[in-house]
This record gives sequence, C-alpha cells and structure tokens, in this order.
Amino acid sequence: MEIIFDLGNVVLDWNIDKILMSLDISQEERDLLHTELFKHQDWLDMDQGIQSEQLVASRVVARSNLKRDVIEQALLAAKTSLTPIPQSIQLMQDLYNAGIKMYCLSNMSSETYEYIKTQKFFDLFDGIVISGKEKCMKPDAKIFNLTIERYDLSPSETLFIDDSLPNISTACDLGILGFHFKRRNACYSKIRGLLF
Repeated sequence: MEIIFDLGNVVLDWNIDKILMSLDISQEERDLLHTELFKHQDWLDMDQGIQSEQLVASRVVARSNLKRDVIEQALLAAKTSLTPIPQSIQLMQDLYNAGIKMYCLSNMSSETYEYIKTQKFFDLFDGIVISGKEKCMKPDAKIFNLTIERYDLSPSETLFIDDSLPNISTACDLGILGFHFKRRNACYSKIRGLLF
C-alpha cells in the first residue's frame, strides 16, 4: 500500500479564524479579509495557479476598503500558520520507517509552497504534487490522474488521506481507497490499523 497525503488540516495546521485573530487589525478588517480574501474565488484561483498573490492583493484592494499592507500581512500570516501537526508527523515517520512510500497532493499556491517547502517532513515524501504548480486542483480528476501516472501508482493499492469529502469522492471514483481525515485520535488509529 502506498499513501497520498493532503497537507492542510491533515499534515499542517490550517485555521482561517486563528490566522485572522493573530493579526493586529480591527474586527471590520478581519471580516473583510475573511470574505474578500480567504473565502473568495481569488483564493481558489491562487491555489490553482491561475492568479498570483500580488494580483490577488491588488484585486482585494480594488474591491474593498482594505489597505494593501493589511492584505499582505494576512497572506504572510497564512503561510507562517502552516505548522506541522505532531501526531501526523509521527505517523508519517512511522510509515517511512516501515518502508511505506508516501506522496503529497495538496491544493496550495506556488508562493505558499515555496515558503514552506523547506520544512523537514517534506523529505519523507517520495513525490509532491502542488495544485498551484500544476494549474489544476482537487477535486478535479485530472490532478489525481497526473499523480498516479507521474509516480506509477496502482489506484487499488493507494490510500488517499484528505479532510475534504469532494476530494475523497473523486479519489474513490478513480479506484483509490479514500480516507476522510478528521484530525482525531481515532483517525490515526484507523490509518495505522489499515497499514500495520
């Protein structure tokens, strides 16, 4: 069995509310960042690699009362917030020690990946696919097929771990074994039960 890991909320912490609360700004600015940046189509376009951070920042300035430095603070805070989840890193280390091959398939902008890619756990992966670099993203079957073909994976012998049900659904449609991750102790126990 080989494993494909998502990153956000599986391997790395991702919490928009926490990011917003870390900023020294007004509640009105937080609310605007929430709707006009993090929950806007522009964010997905960054993840898909069809818009740059700088262009998105300009677009947010144009459609809101937010100052550019506030938007750039939020973009940086989003990157620095992506810290490893200790239990997940331990699981990955155990899988690595057992000789199980692991891959990464994540929806993430190129800029964010470039910022975080020096984190040590990336060395545990046998292959990494980032949506912003491939110009396509989950749940599109195209990025799953790209991952399977690039690393010569057998879908029926591959476990895909993600926190998003639409992503899991696409994986299952392609014959991949999907595991809906909920960041609970029981999830780690179930994964270990499948693999050890």
